[in-house]
Amino acid sequence: MKKGLLTLGEALVDFIPMDSENMAYIKSPGGAPANVAVGAARLGMRATFIGKVGKDVLGVFLKETLKKYGVDISAVILTERYRTGLVFVTLDEIGERSFSFYIKESADFFLEKSEIKEKWFIDKKIFHFGTISLLKEPASMATLQALSYAKKHGLIVSFDPNVRLALWENEERLRHMIFKMMAEANVLKLSEEELLFLTGDTDINTVKSWIKEYDLSLVCLTKGAQGSIVFTKNGWAEIGALPVNAVDTTGAGDAFVSGLLYGLNERTEGIHSISLEEAADLARFASVSGGLAASQKGAMTALPTLKEVRKTLTKNRSL
Repeated sequence: MKKGLLTLGEALVDFIPMDSENMAYIKSPGGAPANVAVGAARLGMRATFIGKVGKDVLGVFLKETLKKYGVDISAVILTERYRTGLVFVTLDEIGERSFSFYIKESADFFLEKSEIKEKWFIDKKIFHFGTISLLKEPASMATLQALSYAKKHGLIVSFDPNVRLALWENEERLRHMIFKMMAEANVLKLSEEELLFLTGDTDINTVKSWIKEYDLSLVCLTKGAQGSIVFTKNGWAEIGALPVNAVDTTGAGDAFVSGLLYGLNERTEGIHSISLEEAADLARFASVSGGLAASQKGAMTALPTLKEVRKTLTKNRSL
């Protein structure tokens, strides 16, 4: 049985505020697809990150950090032509974040189609990606090449739009891209805010209709402190949030995804046969993973281990 995860996209350096006044910052490794790879590795999965970073002090820092957390870095490319991207994270009084991106010409956007190797996909079970790598060429073509290989080799395709409106000049193009990628995915994770962006409201009946329209096997709609809703072809269920003191939500969504993909990686049956009960169990595990990440500062640095998630889940069976 094939196992293992491939993620593709951006690895960036987040600058996280050290105090409530946002006056001093500390560098922290981040980038959603890189976070998901680390989160999966922390849970014991075989995880490979595909991406490009600058051959600079921050790019080397990211590559070494990925390796330290157990991620396979054989598909991480260093380039001298472009710099590593930066993101300044600002936190409000309840730990919710806003972003200032410095990635206009960052290395991740220059991943080439020819740099995507089919051999990476042959023995893996899951491929995960988002929209930032689809923002511009050549990375968009590299992403589509990876998606093609994933489909060819029967990988579960997981998609998290990870909407960052500040990066897109044309919001309608972003909406079109998200719906196009939903049609290619088996698993979709999106936030309530992203649902609002896509449809103009937060009506879950719309999400129910997507299951059939886009032939999705599993959808998780996250709602922060209000928990999440999981949808399959045979129903939907509400999942509670882990009660935590939220310090920094930067890596919470990615930790949720890591937890979800960990569960899918452990299943022996195909994704198309997943029941609502199974999906709800996976979402509870993912909810605990996300909650634990929100209780710590940073993105990668906050991602929990399998032991931590299992211990916390045992104490919170009522989610």
